[in-house]
Amino acid sequence: MSLGTKVRRYREAKNWSQDDLAIRLDVTQGTISNIESDKSIPNSILLSKMAKELDVDMNDLLSDSNNIIFSDNQFSDSSSAINQYRPVINMQSPELMESILRNQEQIAKLIESQNKLIEGLLKK
Repeated sequence: MSLGTKVRRYREAKNWSQDDLAIRLDVTQGTISNIESDKSIPNSILLSKMAKELDVDMNDLLSDSNNIIFSDNQFSDSSSAINQYRPVINMQSPELMESILRNQEQIAKLIESQNKLIEGLLKK
């Protein structure tokens, strides 16, 4: 099952529209639409935020598993999903991906701190 299909199913399981998820992630509805239709793949920071908002493990979104299990068993996959388009994500290991995410989150925090310092200097 593709990343986009998983995102759509998890979003729908929460009864959220694409706009609802977009607002929570501070992106446009078009961004969510492109991800769900597999026209684009989110960067690691957005992917991490998306997993957090959808209450799923990021590895569940990235795995090639053909089954998503919801508490109410609302969805199930058919065997036809096996042949559907799947974007290729080059990951050497889950540990590497987690390390990259941690680094990008630290960079984002540093940039935010830098921006606050600059704003403070400009106010003087």
